[in-house]
Amino acid sequence: MDLLERLGLLGRRVLLLHHDDLGLTHAQNGAYQALGFPTGSVLVPGAWASGVRGEDLGVHLVLTSEWPAPRMRPLTPGESLRDEAGYFPSSLEVLWQNARLEEVERELKAQIEAAKRLFSPTHLDTHQGAVLRPDLAEIYVRLAEEYRLVPLIPESLEGLGVPPVFLPELERLMAQVPFPRVRFLDPYGLPPEERLGFYLDLANLPPGLYYLVHHSALPTPEGRALPDWRTREADYFALAHPEVRRVLSEFYPLTWRAVREVLWGAS
Repeated sequence: MDLLERLGLLGRRVLLLHHDDLGLTHAQNGAYQALGFPTGSVLVPGAWASGVRGEDLGVHLVLTSEWPAPRMRPLTPGESLRDEAGYFPSSLEVLWQNARLEEVERELKAQIEAAKRLFSPTHLDTHQGAVLRPDLAEIYVRLAEEYRLVPLIPESLEGLGVPPVFLPELERLMAQVPFPRVRFLDPYGLPPEERLGFYLDLANLPPGLYYLVHHSALPTPEGRALPDWRTREADYFALAHPEVRRVLSEFYPLTWRAVREVLWGAS
């Protein structure tokens, strides 16, 4: 049975509004608290991971560390997941070329276990789509089942930057997984000045299950140390805008916790 049908939401516009990269900076965590939307995911290797508090938090599984600062290190000693300075590789290309399966699985498990010591996780997703190498995606889905967490599974791989060589195996896997698939919305690539318009245009979406990811951060000197601080602040100001709040109120606000309870019951 379709998830929306099981929830009694068939024919409705349903939104998982997801705050990405929690734990990366204090500015990111502060925006999560200020905006008041419950759903987000935490970069457990991030310096501010222990400062996140919320009711619908997931594990933002990390295998890359793309910024010059702050950099993130693996929780496990796997050599294929480290650059010469001991940090996660800076690009997906380097990760996918070198990552060994057994070391990836050990690291992802360590991140989930560490998250469980900080909060009660409800779901899994992945930083920069790092698990989109098909054999890594199989580990991702298997760990979701093992830990009874809901994995983010997009309805379509189009527009996600997946290498064409990966597509056949990924599509086969997605067709088999026993998890709901969501319509993925991500304004990250838009210029900051277009961010408000993007959120206002959500009013035109048809019924369906949508996953909207944002990277909101407070306008602080610490937050502005990231090269993309303008786009993070643009998310924050747009989502705090009264008219955007009105548009969002027209959607049914779903949480991953509610989805998890449908799949496995309250736990």
